[in-house]
Amino acid sequence: MKNKLHKNNISGHAELGSASHSVCHSVGILINKTPTFQIPKFPNFQIFSFFFLLCSFFSNAQTYNWDWAVSGGGMQGADYIYDVKVGSDNNYYFIGSMHGTIGVQLNGDPVDVHNSSLGGEDIFLFSTNCEGQVRWSQAIGGNGSGDSAYNIALDSNNNVYVGARVGFATNPLYPVHFSPTEVLPVPTNPNTVSDGWKTSFIVKYDSNGDFVWKKAVQGDVNQNNFDSRIHDIVMDSQNKLHFIVVFAAGTHLDGLVNVPANTYQYYLVKFNTVTQQFDDVLLLPTTGQMEPQNTRFAYDETSNIYYISSIRESLMPFSYNNEPIINRSFVLAFRGFNSSIGTDGEEIWRREIYSDPNSSGAIQLNRVKSLAIDGNSDVYIGGILGWDYNLGTSIKIYDPNDPTTDFSFAPNAATLNMPFMAKLTYDSNNNIQVQWVKTPELDSNYTSNTSLNVGGIAFRENEVAMGSSETYFKWDNLSLNRPLYYQPDATLLRFNKQTGAAIAMHAIEGGANNNQSMTVVAVDNDGNYITGGNFKGGLFTNTGSNVPPVYSAGDTDFFVAKLAASVCGTPVSTEKFNNINVNVYPNPTNDIVNIETPEKITGYFIYNEAAQKLQAKTQTTNNTQQLNLEGFPPGVYFVALKTETGKTATVKVVKK
Repeated sequence: MKNKLHKNNISGHAELGSASHSVCHSVGILINKTPTFQIPKFPNFQIFSFFFLLCSFFSNAQTYNWDWAVSGGGMQGADYIYDVKVGSDNNYYFIGSMHGTIGVQLNGDPVDVHNSSLGGEDIFLFSTNCEGQVRWSQAIGGNGSGDSAYNIALDSNNNVYVGARVGFATNPLYPVHFSPTEVLPVPTNPNTVSDGWKTSFIVKYDSNGDFVWKKAVQGDVNQNNFDSRIHDIVMDSQNKLHFIVVFAAGTHLDGLVNVPANTYQYYLVKFNTVTQQFDDVLLLPTTGQMEPQNTRFAYDETSNIYYISSIRESLMPFSYNNEPIINRSFVLAFRGFNSSIGTDGEEIWRREIYSDPNSSGAIQLNRVKSLAIDGNSDVYIGGILGWDYNLGTSIKIYDPNDPTTDFSFAPNAATLNMPFMAKLTYDSNNNIQVQWVKTPELDSNYTSNTSLNVGGIAFRENEVAMGSSETYFKWDNLSLNRPLYYQPDATLLRFNKQTGAAIAMHAIEGGANNNQSMTVVAVDNDGNYITGGNFKGGLFTNTGSNVPPVYSAGDTDFFVAKLAASVCGTPVSTEKFNNINVNVYPNPTNDIVNIETPEKITGYFIYNEAAQKLQAKTQTTNNTQQLNLEGFPPGVYFVALKTETGKTATVKVVKK
């Protein structure tokens, strides 16, 4: 039987940051410098104040508080959480890792794993309801090394799918398990074909955690050609599973592909979860390998475009369609199956992150850790900038093969490791543009560089959230500014989707001597945030937190926690001030900036930070406006606009 565990709901409040006060307060101070400020008037529209528009644009009507937390792990290795999905039933489904057998627990209760007492790593699945009660858990693996999976997918019935990579068992006492009763044979002869040598499986569990079936993606293998790995999986609206898999030599995917000897090949696969058949298979034009743990995969079903972000494996050469990746980290967009434009798998665009080599000439370790596509087909990436130059050094997001794509920006701080988020949008000609890049400043108590981990991107209304490690970073007017030498806390960052303006920082206070990270984020059906990450020592250790402290079992453990603004089953209320989608590019700009909206723009005003009106146009009926900031000094400007249906928006533009 699988584990069925329960816990009592823990409620509390400890919001650590809000932009509804700090941002509007700072704007109010600026406006008070100009007491004769005139209210802009749009013809045939109700008069509104610029102060109210700015504050409503940055405001957040809800108060989010930490509601509950659950931890898991053991004493024989670093355990992590890798992904969370929210079901239509508003239950939460997680995947992570669990090492060894000593002290392994979930929320303080022992759990079943399939490692040996000497260690080893299992894939660990579990589910909670929205109140934090653990519903079930399952482990995949044996005593072999390499049991791993980094995300899960749900179908319309909340069945759970895992693209599992398992290490073949070496001890008959610890075979590979997919459930307490579903076991692979333990292979004994390296040269004999056996299912026990297979390493890549699609595994299905129902919404209650019961094993349903497994499907091997490999064909007949022995120890000479066992190597294979599924890189990320996504589910479409038809309950078809899409994934990327890499194979060593052999015949795989039910005989559909044959990989030559001494090679590795990547394939894009569409899998029918009902018939358990591989509906479509496409050989991707790659050479080299990608880092599995840092590979993210997304599918835009509307446009039939696939996206990959990853890091080159061990800095070895990697190319797509014979074009090499020059830097370490990259994002690729390519066409899907049965494409009506171009050919299947054809590259549409790529972007890499470049900064000048350090003093030894080494390529800087800029890492894309997260990739997500929103409902407007806008692309968001998050990660770590690993540069080590003085403030003012430029970083570039670009296609090395096309200099017209260069987008340069100067981070707001000089440190070896810095979180970042960027938004890329398609313009009217379907060319991808970087709309904004967000980096923090260093706060006053910054003392030393430390390793960071970030991850997870989620959308809610007009905001985008990312998990991070925070201690001395300042995002706009928001900061934790911990004491000297304090180690980073797991923190949820929330930004405005249109401008990148910081909305809030929600930190989980931990021990001063241990580095904590938040690496997964999702939004539930009520509009609350579900997060997870890793920690050592304690969490919620601050005085005044109503969430009781959570402590690790010995080594690094994982945690999941809910940031809530409403109770289960009650939607979070929203004041929709900024209710139109706006594309702004390039931003920052030298002179020209383009503004696009789905509706026709009937008027706009440009203001500086002192709320002084600098430019206006009130007779226009186009979806696109081109603004010329030539002659404006470098700085921050605000563009207030209205559409023909009366909708309003304010966007921030940076003049370089």
